Amino acid sequence: MKPQKLLSSVLLAAVLISTSAQAEENDIYELKPDLVVTPSRMTEPLSQALASVSVITREDIELSVAQDLLELLRLQPGVDIVRSGGPGEQTSVFLRGSNSNHVLVLIDGVRVSSANTGAYSWEQLPLSQIERIEIVRGPRGSIYGSDSIGGVIQVFTRSSPNPYARLTSGSYDTIEFAGGLGYQGDRTRLSVNAGYHNVGGFSAQNPDGFSYHPDNDGFEGINLGIKGWADTGYGSWRFSLLALDNESEFDQGVSDARQLVTSLEFRASFSGNWQYQVLGGYVDDELQTDFEFFTTDFRSKRYNFSWQNQFATSQGGKLSFGLDYYREQGKSLFTWDESRNNTGLFASFDRHFSSFHLQVSGRLDDNSRFGAEFTGQIAAGYEFGDAWRLTGSYGSAFRGPNLSEQFSPGFGGFFAGNPDLEPESSTSGELGLRWRHDTAGTFSAAIYRTDVEDLIAFAGTNFQAINIVEARLEGLELDYLLAWNGWLLNASATFQNTQDRSSGESLLRRPDEKGYITLDHKFANGSWLGLEWFVSGGRNDFGGIKLDGYSLFNLRAGWLFTPAWRLELRGDNLLDENYQPAFGFNNAGRSYYVSLAWMPM
Repeated sequence: MKPQKLLSSVLLAAVLISTSAQAEENDIYELKPDLVVTPSRMTEPLSQALASVSVITREDIELSVAQDLLELLRLQPGVDIVRSGGPGEQTSVFLRGSNSNHVLVLIDGVRVSSANTGAYSWEQLPLSQIERIEIVRGPRGSIYGSDSIGGVIQVFTRSSPNPYARLTSGSYDTIEFAGGLGYQGDRTRLSVNAGYHNVGGFSAQNPDGFSYHPDNDGFEGINLGIKGWADTGYGSWRFSLLALDNESEFDQGVSDARQLVTSLEFRASFSGNWQYQVLGGYVDDELQTDFEFFTTDFRSKRYNFSWQNQFATSQGGKLSFGLDYYREQGKSLFTWDESRNNTGLFASFDRHFSSFHLQVSGRLDDNSRFGAEFTGQIAAGYEFGDAWRLTGSYGSAFRGPNLSEQFSPGFGGFFAGNPDLEPESSTSGELGLRWRHDTAGTFSAAIYRTDVEDLIAFAGTNFQAINIVEARLEGLELDYLLAWNGWLLNASATFQNTQDRSSGESLLRRPDEKGYITLDHKFANGSWLGLEWFVSGGRNDFGGIKLDGYSLFNLRAGWLFTPAWRLELRGDNLLDENYQPAFGFNNAGRSYYVSLAWMPM
């Protein structure tokens, strides 16, 4: 069946189910917690956010029984995922059709993308360490500065002190163990979580691949997370640490990746209407790769500091302002070793006027390598009736060139960096419509357009990096959610047009359409059974290749045979669809995973 017909079927199924369903007051399922912090850097109700936001909770993660983050992220509007092979292989996240380095990634408030590549290694992050994910679609440059042309994804690490343990076994010689424990007192809390994951894997590439070698490419990783909180009476302290150590095999090579992310935060108030937070963070990334005939060794560090204030005015408005500073260092063994620093000043004002909601924000960044950049945004919302809300926004964003694009000597003088590169810049406009009904669920629609200029391409003399490319990103996102009498239905469709303005071609590896539908039922004892149906349209790839669309049918289930013990099952690609996630790379076939979990509280 063609992707367009599959998308139509997804939406039709959602409508048919919703027209026959009635919500009950004693729903077993509850909607996601109605609080977010990422869109404006202030705690606000999700229903009042003037941006397109999705939230993945710990409950969502456990319900999915997913083996890695890819399975959850691709079930989000406007998010496209490309993985070059199996677990542990390079994974790229495209938000609203923008490039993979146009997404600002935060872990517990600390920016974590590599200073060398500008992208985050999503394949390295284990689900067992995640408490919550907030996905903000659309530019946030006026709030966060560089990298948020497509949006922001913030990961909050696991913080519950409740003990747990989970053992998983399954296809491709998969074995995984995760566990945690903690302590909670009147004014203190501590949690420690650790895990081990080993996958025998399959050949990352097929005969179309440039380095095809028919062996199993596996993945092995260990992780440790520590999170603490203490209330001193005059303020509260928060500490987090996430340490990852992973080894990934690929055709004719192996990579060792290590990352350390730490943060220390203090929250207090000058008065009843003036709160502030001070956050310090540190990120250390190291990537060593052996290609058999040569090796590479990259390392980057970033020191973060931020001071943020929220002031409630006497007229009912909220003023947020502060300062961000980070210093990043990057080096490649025996070739280059560079550093730079960035200082940003930001402010935003938020005010409700009866049914009207207004937010204005601006930010000035000064970078020691590429100079100053100003970004701004205005957003508004209007509520009419009890169920409808209309939102609109217009704003700018930018991405500073990463250290490799600026300073890499290239390979034999080819594909070299360029210290004179200018930042990539964008302007975006969005209109959103949200509808919520007590018995018929919630529906949201968003239409947007983003124009990006001065995109960096290796198209200069000897393929040196230069600013040359322009792109236009347009899209429509639809999402529907319904909970009733122990059932939960979620359906979504994304339609987008990503165009390279110089060639007129669609940007690579981003489909024009995608959609999904999930249907879950939770039984009275807490057991559950669910189905996922995901469909992706065709997309362009390197060399003028056009990849076919594909669809995936997945199963997820859990059986609570005692209050503390449960057996979980995940079946992926049950129809054994054969497709290429990227040209020359293999997909995972039909696979099954069984987990035994102990959660006494």
